[in-house]
Amino acid sequence: MKKIGRLVKTVTTGPDNPRNGEGSFIRLRDGSIMLAYTRFGGEGGDHDRARLVGIVSRDEGESWSEAKELFSDDRECRNNMGATLVRLPNGELGLCYLRKSNRDGIIDCMPVFRYSSDEGESWSEMIMSTREAAYYCGTNAAPIVTAAGKLIVPVSWSGNHVHRYDLEPGVVRFFCSDDSGRSWKEDMKPICSPYGDRAGLQEPGLLELPDGTLFCHMRTVYGFQYQSFSADGGQTWTVPEPAFLFPSPDSPMRITRFGVRTLAVSNPVTWSPALEYTTPWGSPPRTPLMLAVSDDGGASFALRAKDYSHAAAKEFKQNCYLLEDDPADHYCYPAMIDTKDGYLIAYYCDAGAHRVLNVTRIMKVTNDELA
Repeated sequence: MKKIGRLVKTVTTGPDNPRNGEGSFIRLRDGSIMLAYTRFGGEGGDHDRARLVGIVSRDEGESWSEAKELFSDDRECRNNMGATLVRLPNGELGLCYLRKSNRDGIIDCMPVFRYSSDEGESWSEMIMSTREAAYYCGTNAAPIVTAAGKLIVPVSWSGNHVHRYDLEPGVVRFFCSDDSGRSWKEDMKPICSPYGDRAGLQEPGLLELPDGTLFCHMRTVYGFQYQSFSADGGQTWTVPEPAFLFPSPDSPMRITRFGVRTLAVSNPVTWSPALEYTTPWGSPPRTPLMLAVSDDGGASFALRAKDYSHAAAKEFKQNCYLLEDDPADHYCYPAMIDTKDGYLIAYYCDAGAHRVLNVTRIMKVTNDELA
């Protein structure tokens, strides 16, 4: 598989900042590109102090500004993470993220929202996507705005009273807004795992296919991403099934559509039609990092399990590329945006720190490399 891409930025860590990661891009009105990401303090654990910051590039990702904290009016909350920037139907910027609080050892992780009328210079007060206190496990760059203007935030409900990592099996739920984030409702059906395991379905992502079908892909411990489909706007979903094109080491995947072309970034671990070798199961590392390209709006990614075949795998492999392939490293939580001559892809990287979640790298891929 051809290796592509050029490293343009590493968001490094420091003594009081042991971890930087999981971000989301947006194109601003003046043509610049913003990346919002989580800057951690403490020891860099998932529940340690964390703030959302942004950096901006005015030259298509070649150079970046210093980091600026996005907002500072929520000091009671120690942890904000999992940012997603979206362009709202009313033209404003939207910011979806997770807000963690710790009450007497019980941790809530809530999906919340803010909007900006001045291209990210300032942000509104926090708006709760739901009032049901629970641990909702979401991820960066996952919420979408559909062609009809509905903002959808996919999350995995993991329990109402959680002590640190004592999570219940994940159930995928969707919080939706039809008025650019001012009000929210849960008007789509949840998706439950077909198995009675302790993990369930985690860190979901959404893609609206060209025919309007919603394609939900989910992190699992089952050796693959799992997938479910809705042809009626989320009122019903197909039974979750393995996405055989996307093996996974219990790691998130991101699929983003840019017009006709659609990109998928994942870890093709265990058996994969895109690799010449296999990896034994047993919590394998999140490496390599692979980019798959679809020129049909992502329809070829949404291959039903019953339609999987050797011919389909061979065709898929012809449109796959390696972004990173160091067997001693880890890469995960990707986000993408298109540029004038290609794409920027951000992701977590070990970078020699011997911890999976360490720094954020930004890779630039050109259209010529994908020809």
